[in-house]
Parts: sequence; structure tokens; C-alpha cells
Amino acid sequence: MTFSKQATASGHGWEVWSCWRPRTGYPVGGDLCYAYKGNDKLFISVVDVLGHGEEAHRCAEGLHRVLEERKEDLPGVYGDIERVAARIRGCTLFLGTLDNATLSYIMVGNIRGWVIGDKRLEFLPGQPGVVGGRKLVPVIRNVRIDDYSLVIVCSDGIRRSFVPDRGDGHLWRQDGLYLAVTIIEKYGVPEDDASVLVGRRRT
Repeated sequence: MTFSKQATASGHGWEVWSCWRPRTGYPVGGDLCYAYKGNDKLFISVVDVLGHGEEAHRCAEGLHRVLEERKEDLPGVYGDIERVAARIRGCTLFLGTLDNATLSYIMVGNIRGWVIGDKRLEFLPGQPGVVGGRKLVPVIRNVRIDDYSLVIVCSDGIRRSFVPDRGDGHLWRQDGLYLAVTIIEKYGVPEDDASVLVGRRRT
């Protein structure tokens, strides 16, 4: 399987890997992942632009340029993305920050996420809607992070049958990029763009 992009980032006690690919038969798509190191946090994002193909990809590139500004204010970054998305196509979105103790995030739409630990499997709740559609008040949620925690976020191009199992310890100890690619290869929906981001807490 050929992926449009693969990316890595690290900082503030975390390593992050991500990969995404377009719908089968399309050269490009509207999913993207982006991560960058701020002064005291690592910023992570998963974006799923509505639709597929060239137009969705052009819209995703516009949102990617917003993320490339590398601002460090979570509500401010969300507001910039919302303003751009309102002028083009809307998107579903996971936007978060990671530090040594906390995951803070905004999640809108049908993106899914989890925090996994030795004795923990926590589903990350989001809020309904489309960023760039009807005006939303973003909800910022904070989740405590333990040593050796794993964060997984995926777009709706990953089948709903994918639910992490904390008992599958061997899989979670694999290289993060290998894990992201494995999830897409095994659970990716051919008729949709798909993206996965994996973050691992370092000690």
C-alpha cells in the first residue's frame, strides 16, 4: 500500500508518528496529520476535510498552511483553522497538546481517539459538528497521562471495528510508525481517505 505522507515529531517527553493515504484510486485526498514542538508542549493534529480527491486535497493544503504557522495557543489555532475551513470545505478535527502530565485537546466530528496504559484504556470523547460549518464553541478537554502511555487518533477512514485492546501489549510496544501503518493496512476503508496518529510517552 502506498501512503501519501508519513511524519514524525518529538519533544517534551513524547514521540509522535503519523501516516495518511487517499481513497483507493485517487492520487491525493483530504486527510492530513501534523505535529510540532512548541516551547513547553508538543502540538498534534488530525484533519479530515469533507470529500475526496483534488478539491479536498487543495482544502487540506490550506489548513496545513495554518498549522505550519506553529502557533502555541490551542483555542487560537482552532480559530484560525475554523476561519479557513469556513471559506473552503469544512473538516473534522483533532487538535491537541502533549506535555509530561496532560493531553489537552479539541475534537470535532467523527474522529476517534484513545489513551492506552498498562492498566488503562480510555476513549476520548469529542463533540459533534463540522469545523467551518455552523459556528462551534470548542470544548477543551484535559486527560491525565501516565508513564508509558500511548495516544492513538484516527479519522473515520478507519473502520469502527478498530478498537484498541490494552491486552495486546506486544502490538503497543512496536515502533510507532509500524503501528500506525498496521492500523491503516488492516482497518482502512478503501472508499475513504484514512489517517492515523500515534503518540508514545517517553520516560
